[in-house]
Amino acid sequence: MAGLIRELVETLFDKFQNERLEDIRVGIFYTGVKLSTGHGGVSYTMARGLTETTCCPKVPMAGEIAGMSVSDAIKLAEEEDTILSAIGIATINAASQSLIFGEMRSRYNVILGNDALDTVSIKPSDSVVMVGAFPPYVKRLMQNVRELIVFDDNKSALMELGLPTEPGVSLEKSLRNASVAIITGSAFVNKTIERLLELSSNAREVLVVGPSASMVPDPLFKRGATVVGGIRIMDVEGMLRVVSEAGGTRALLKACAERYTISRH
Repeated sequence: MAGLIRELVETLFDKFQNERLEDIRVGIFYTGVKLSTGHGGVSYTMARGLTETTCCPKVPMAGEIAGMSVSDAIKLAEEEDTILSAIGIATINAASQSLIFGEMRSRYNVILGNDALDTVSIKPSDSVVMVGAFPPYVKRLMQNVRELIVFDDNKSALMELGLPTEPGVSLEKSLRNASVAIITGSAFVNKTIERLLELSSNAREVLVVGPSASMVPDPLFKRGATVVGGIRIMDVEGMLRVVSEAGGTRALLKACAERYTISRH
């Protein structure tokens, strides 16, 4: 079986041979793209861990990305450079929108306006592990489950949420013992998604959530995800502006997008 990101690329590659990347914005928090089909998609912008000098990240293709074929842009998701990877993931998400809400809609149980956490049953006895601090989820779960463990490289975000910066248990052990695993879409950009899903195989529910996870869900379901929660871009020009003005998830949902979930069952 091909790797998850490779499978996503292969699923979409042939369907968008004649389309182009019309516009692209690499914002502080999100990267956004607009396709010639009129569809838009976003991905988390991961500036940390760049292979180039961190004071002035260098993208060799800068000035040449807008206008490239969607098929070529999709393949950027496989790049190790996190800026290029984010462009590729955003393109995968934009291309996926035209399928999820178009020719493939009948095959998915799509619930518009719904949050992924509302589609699953969380029990007081659950051990919940979250990879990527998602503040709304942390606040909802903190006092309502037996155990909540959150892993995030952004230590200040963990401190603001009243969480320990060092959980005291390894990521591997905590995921293997979790009854509910929640993985944010940034794991696609840094190429950890496949390993995280593998480690979560014992969990009753595995949620892959966030704007970066707005893609055709089949490869995720094959690897154990039970719910995929993304966003549908309703106003592509509005999305490009929000991304350019350093907007985050809340700004996207307020200005130009709506939540949706797809359940495996």
